[in-house]
Amino acid sequence: MAKFARDFGFEGNEARQFELYVAANYLFPYVRDDVEQIERTVLGGGTDEGIDIAAVVVNGQIVFEPSEIDDLISDQTSNSAKVFFIQAKTSESYDSKLIAKFLHGVEAVTKYAIKAKSVNLPPVLVDLAALIDRIAESGDKFQDTRIPCELFYVTTSSNDGKSAQQELQVTEAIDRIRSLSIYSEPLRLNTHGHEALAAKLKERYGPQNIRFNFEKRQTIPATERVSEAYIGLLSGTEAMKLLTDETGSVRPGIFDDNVRLDLGSQNKVNIRIATTLQSNNREHFPFLNNGLTIIATSLRGSGDRFFISGYQVVNGGQTSHQLVRWAASEAVKARPALLSDLWIPVKIVSSGDAEVRRSVAIATNLQTPIGSTDIQASTQIAKDVEEYFKQSGVNGLRYLRQSQHTSLDFPRTRIVTTPELNRAVAATLFGESSRAIGAPKELEAENSFVWGEYSVESYYYAAWILYRVDRFFARTPESTTLKAAKYHIAMMVSALITPELVPIFEISDIDAARRRLRGSKKLNFKVSNSEKIEVAIATAVELATEQFQPVLDEGRSLRKDDVRNRRNQEALLQKAKGSSTDV
Repeated sequence: MAKFARDFGFEGNEARQFELYVAANYLFPYVRDDVEQIERTVLGGGTDEGIDIAAVVVNGQIVFEPSEIDDLISDQTSNSAKVFFIQAKTSESYDSKLIAKFLHGVEAVTKYAIKAKSVNLPPVLVDLAALIDRIAESGDKFQDTRIPCELFYVTTSSNDGKSAQQELQVTEAIDRIRSLSIYSEPLRLNTHGHEALAAKLKERYGPQNIRFNFEKRQTIPATERVSEAYIGLLSGTEAMKLLTDETGSVRPGIFDDNVRLDLGSQNKVNIRIATTLQSNNREHFPFLNNGLTIIATSLRGSGDRFFISGYQVVNGGQTSHQLVRWAASEAVKARPALLSDLWIPVKIVSSGDAEVRRSVAIATNLQTPIGSTDIQASTQIAKDVEEYFKQSGVNGLRYLRQSQHTSLDFPRTRIVTTPELNRAVAATLFGESSRAIGAPKELEAENSFVWGEYSVESYYYAAWILYRVDRFFARTPESTTLKAAKYHIAMMVSALITPELVPIFEISDIDAARRRLRGSKKLNFKVSNSEKIEVAIATAVELATEQFQPVLDEGRSLRKDDVRNRRNQEALLQKAKGSSTDV
């Protein structure tokens, strides 16, 4: 945990760091190593009703606002959803009273989702209930009639906590949640000690030591960077060992390098796959289907028995999900031989070289698109900005100009990507905070105003302000209700500490603003006065609270729709101008 906190740059006490550690590991397939998403899943504070970590996942993506759910399901007729509730305690034992409190919190959130304001909840839990409500409200668009739900109570205990699960107050609490008829069955509490937590950590690198039989295979000659490779046929039974865990659920993270998410059972291609599996023509499956391509970090075998670790299904995602659905059907449950008699084309490549694994993943998916931010990052100014950031020392920031597939040697809280830098520049150098919130894709265009012949110091200035605003939210959980307005807050901080920028903020013509920023010799972009920046952040937060108080009075956090309007940007800039003398 301590190494994790150092690697990411997470501060706070041991309990807080443990919550972040658990969130990063248990939600890794969805948050990856994204600092902001990890922090947003940790509810924190003393009013979390026993729920330390929570997440709502739709179509494999974590969501934080109802509008994000609407966007994800709008173009698909079949969608998936899942809710996670987690309590994380550094204790070496299981406390049934705390478990019961945690489950009571889950019950309260669910009741609020069913009927708003039926119970009193803090804003972070109201936000969570709103997401559950939106999924239920759009139930006809989801594959499951009820919402799959995972409940975890995580400790550092040396045992699995099975006895704690049998406590009366715990079983009754589960029964009360079950009676609300919102979540899928079986609904169970998972009590995890340090061994289960260690297993979750290993899952970050893919499933470990999964045993399967591979009798129908041919060896592909190895190379200097590929240790082993095979092509052949796997039975449906053996394929399920690779695709699903002991509960029958899809193994987490095995499709992370696959460019296509599950398109659902109603997709035309998937309907054809399912039709074949359900028909008497399933014996022709190997001729009709391209099968699976699997990339592994480790593969070892003895005869037909193999053990595979750290693997990804980089091609064949749709086939995999249809196989899992079919294997769980009543027809297969009644006749398991249907699964064992099915043969699936499979190619397995094992390599310890990350670049080989990446190139195979790309090649088997035909191509990898070059994004607009890749074009921005290839410019000379971007290269100069990257070099300038490197000179900021161990307590500074780093600009991640190009995507890296190796581990970083700098705390992740201090890493800035091109999309993040785009939004920081728009807000703090041009005063375009509403655009940073509501139209970030516009900022990624090749000719976007955020990239130009501006001083490299100005890019660092923009990134530093946003970094300090993010750290303010991280250490003050009670302020996270304002997080949707963070680019407005960054804009105000910039106006407060560098009032010479305000005239640029007030120019309506963006080209004129660009010329003004390029030509100004008087602007000072030094960020060495940390106390002044922190005072400005506190002032900006106070002004934002005043601006959005009517929404906050509803007992929930701000959402993008509440803050993206340009009138809010203009009103907050005027407030900042009026407070500049105080700073």
